[in-house]
Amino acid sequence: MRKVLFIPGPTEVDPDILSELSKPVMAHYGSDWGEIYLQTCEDAKKIFKTKSAVTIVPLPGTAAMEMSVPNILEKDGDKVINISNGFFGDAQGNMLRYCGAEVLDVKCGDGERIDLEEVKKYLDLNRDTKAIYVVQNDTSTGILNNVKEIGRIARKHDKLLVVDAISSFGGIELDFDGWGIDYAVGYASKCLSSVNGVCPIAMSERFIEFASRRKNSIRSYFYNIPFYLRESEDWAPIGHPHPTSVPTTIIRALHMAQKKALEEGLEERYRRHSLVGRAYREAIRALNLETLPREEDASPVLTAVKVPEGMSHKISSLLLERFGLMIGEGLAGLEEKLIRIGHMGITASPQYLIQMVPALELVLKELKVTDRIGRGVEAAAKVLWA
Repeated sequence: MRKVLFIPGPTEVDPDILSELSKPVMAHYGSDWGEIYLQTCEDAKKIFKTKSAVTIVPLPGTAAMEMSVPNILEKDGDKVINISNGFFGDAQGNMLRYCGAEVLDVKCGDGERIDLEEVKKYLDLNRDTKAIYVVQNDTSTGILNNVKEIGRIARKHDKLLVVDAISSFGGIELDFDGWGIDYAVGYASKCLSSVNGVCPIAMSERFIEFASRRKNSIRSYFYNIPFYLRESEDWAPIGHPHPTSVPTTIIRALHMAQKKALEEGLEERYRRHSLVGRAYREAIRALNLETLPREEDASPVLTAVKVPEGMSHKISSLLLERFGLMIGEGLAGLEEKLIRIGHMGITASPQYLIQMVPALELVLKELKVTDRIGRGVEAAAKVLWA
């Protein structure tokens, strides 16, 4: 039985992208390669909604986020605000601490909306803060953070804003220029339905200027962004617009994924993810279960479902064993309290929803969690075809 991925990434890969991955490997230099790479960057700019610099780095998402840190911190103990309402926000705070930052945590309960007044208060009391870090879409709790409002606060206080858009890139709107973002990381194998191994990164002129004019030298070679960009520019004439070797096959897959996203249309794509997300949440409620965030804060690309204590692993195991459907479970303090269903990229569609919801109903009935067989499908259908 083939496994179908409903986890919060990696996602099911688009068949066209699988076909692209089977083609012969290209060298990471030369005019043909340079053209593909630069077009991939240009398409990423459209998804980020920016006219600023974008590069593609051969890194996992966490490392691409960490790449920002040595360019911002000038010394150990520099202050950074970290906004967290989930596991990945907490992990980001730990990353910043390991890199030497004094982290000012603005936290609330798992899946709860951040109090923006708290962010303002921290900034008023800590005027030497360098930057604000936030995860746009924390898949541990299904919370969608209000990056637009956080951007307004960052600009008013003249602070850099760094955004983890790993699980939202291509599935949820992100207006890099309009919202005043300075550094953001996208991803290939979540909402774009490609494969992981590279990350698009957007950087504002303000961010690059800050890193270039700082008093202390940047304590990194690979993560030194001004150096990274200069080397990329110097090597560009020979079709090598990046300072290191890169996985050309993976970048070509990203190139195709972004092209398909733009052909679908970003607004239509965001509408599709939002509609399917709402259909999942209505299906869950019809089964007499609760989702974690409030409806107005819910992620369009993942549904976090509260389940009776100790049931999450039983539910996920039965879904995989009986139907070949792989979902996520709760993390950290939410272990054994949640199941997490990803609907990203190609799985944000009725075709995939109609596999998951009936199977989930049967599993929940077998485990005596619900007896409302059929009601989830009915509720989802009302949303999708209202």
